[in-house]
This record gives sequence, C-alpha cells and structure tokens, in this order.
Amino acid sequence: MTEYKGKKSIEKELQCVFRYIRSLVESGAAAPGTRLPAERKIAEESGVSRAKVRLALERMESYGVVMILPQSGSVLSNHSREILAKQISSLEEINAYDFSSLVHVRSLLEVEAVRLCAVNHTEEELGMVKAALDDFIENADTPLRDEKDMAFHTAIAHYCHNNVIYSLLLMIGPDVLDYYHRLNACAMPPEGVIEEHKRIVEMIALRDPDGAEREILKHFKAITAFSAERSEKIPMRL
Repeated sequence: MTEYKGKKSIEKELQCVFRYIRSLVESGAAAPGTRLPAERKIAEESGVSRAKVRLALERMESYGVVMILPQSGSVLSNHSREILAKQISSLEEINAYDFSSLVHVRSLLEVEAVRLCAVNHTEEELGMVKAALDDFIENADTPLRDEKDMAFHTAIAHYCHNNVIYSLLLMIGPDVLDYYHRLNACAMPPEGVIEEHKRIVEMIALRDPDGAEREILKHFKAITAFSAERSEKIPMRL
C-alpha cells in the first residue's frame, strides 16, 4: 500500500503540471502548434520538480497533446485551443484504472485481434505466433511467466494486420502486467494456461475465426471473474 500512496502523491504533482499548461492554453499564452516553456520554467511555475514535469509531458505526448522534440522542448499539437483544453482536462481526471475495466478492454481488443489473425496470417507469421507460444511454455514456471504470456498475446495482435488494435494493446500491456504483478492475478496452474494457448493457436492455424474467438473467451474467463471481484483503483503507470 505504501507504493500506491507514493504514486498517488506523484499523480498530484502531475496534476499541477496539467493545470498549469491548461491555463496557458486557455489564456492564450500558449497557442496550438507552438512551443511550451522550457521544463525548468514549467517546474518553477507549477511548483514541482523537473523530473515530474518530464513525466507529465511524456503522458501528454502519449495522448497526442504535445510532441517532445529532442533538444528542442515540447510543442503543442495543432488542435484548436478548445480541444487542447478539453484533452488536458481529461488527463487531469484520468489518473487511475480499475482492473475490471482494463481486462474488459483487453478482451474486446484481443477477441478481434485473434479473429483477424486467424483470417489474415501468413505461414511465416503463424510460425512467429508458435514461437511465442514455445517461449511461453519454456518460461511458464519462471518469474518471466506473465511477460511471456503477454508476449504471446502481443504476437497474435501483431499479425492480425490491424495496426490500431496492435498499438492499443501495446499501450495497455504494461498496465495489465502491473496489475497482474500487484494482485497476483495469474494464479492458475501453468499447465492449464498452456493448453488454452495451444487451442487458440490451433484455431488460428485452421483459419477458424469463430473457433479462435471461442477459445480466447474461455482463456479470459478466469481473469474476467477475478477482476470483477476487485474494486480498488491503482494509479496509472508512470
């Protein structure tokens, strides 16, 4: 719990940066497409350290609010002033995920990913999915289990031939792993997980999208039930 409190404190500091930059946008001191003040200046004005300013800017970049240019500072996107202000306000509100919502979104994305992979994969790509499965099997009883499990699912998304789905799963993947580690969410014996993974790959190899969807929903059944029992929110990955 101490770690959560520490992250909550950091989130408060990030909120200070978001509010400061939003005030620049709303007042017209920073126009769309223009460079923001230097990190040192933002730190002084918002009352937080430069390290926290950098974290805040990196989060803003991940949401398309700014672009961080090496050696040149950060530039606001070219959206209108109203849209920029709303985007930053949203960042001020979104500072934690609940596990159930995260699992739900992951399931939605992965169902479509596995269906598309079953239809669109090449033989070479199927080989890469099988290699990711083998890598998971080799590490199923090691501390790398969760990471190799995520790598297997990421490989399926990679070869679904939809880069938006793939990018979104890459975006939420670290937060999913963060939850898994903190809550010890993957308590199922590895033998059962291995068999589920094998059946998913079998359906992909058969080019059976309905079968692939059926198997991945079975695979997510336990974690979906587990997440539904969790009510706490954990601060977003920094």
